[in-house]
Amino acid sequence: MFSYKFLSVRLRWMTFHTLAKMLSEEFRKIDEFKGTEYSSKFSKDEKAICVFVLSAVLLTLMNFVVLSGKYQSLVADWICLCVGSMEDGRLKDFLGAIAPLYRLFAWSLGCFAVYFLIPALTIAFVFREPLRNYGLSPRGFVKHLKIYVLLYIPVAIAVALVSFTPQFQETYPFYHDPSGLLDFVLWEALYCLQFFALEFFFRGFFIHALKWKLGYMAIFAMVVPYCMIHFHKPFLEALGAIVAGIVLGLLSLRTNTIWGGVVIHCAVAITMDVASLVQRGVF
Repeated sequence: MFSYKFLSVRLRWMTFHTLAKMLSEEFRKIDEFKGTEYSSKFSKDEKAICVFVLSAVLLTLMNFVVLSGKYQSLVADWICLCVGSMEDGRLKDFLGAIAPLYRLFAWSLGCFAVYFLIPALTIAFVFREPLRNYGLSPRGFVKHLKIYVLLYIPVAIAVALVSFTPQFQETYPFYHDPSGLLDFVLWEALYCLQFFALEFFFRGFFIHALKWKLGYMAIFAMVVPYCMIHFHKPFLEALGAIVAGIVLGLLSLRTNTIWGGVVIHCAVAITMDVASLVQRGVF
């Protein structure tokens, strides 16, 4: 019995060691393929320090400002005042009808500013580099489209299975009770804008700025804060963020584009929302 257990443990360790070695070799290949030449006026150390500090500040702003009810209420109230001062007409009626979206608009706009606008301005005016070096070029996306489709299929199946649970239906969509199809489409547009900004921050700005200093370890440095922003989500989704972060980070480094991650994120998010609404009988 002892020999059998020892052999079983030994085999598991050898399998894990072999897998780790294969992954390590694959990551080293990625290190050899940076995709672009280093062109910043900052040293690699200086850029890494700047990115780490700025990222910490931006994530703090996200948590204490953008996600705060006070900020969202202020923006929503301001929009209400603007709409109220408009002349009567179809536009005013339409904007009044989507008033429940105002707070979510504030959230999406805040995410766009923190995750995209500030990092993009930093790249352009501080690092003085083109944004395409940080994953915004679509080149490479179509070539690897099959990979993204293969990644989406199992996630979509998992979403379909989980959509039956009460916790899932209580969580999604964030815009809990859309009044109609147009309402729902507007919400998904705001949702996808946020995902674009999110992908740019984690898989564009963070990874492509740090790859020159950390190599493939930039992926794992990114995964820690990426997982942490999911702590308020369901447990399995937070765990899944670790795997998703590694895979999407790997693809971003390998393809030099974030658009695959953007498309997957948006497709999965829309699938989750639709699945939840179908289970609740809204659709």
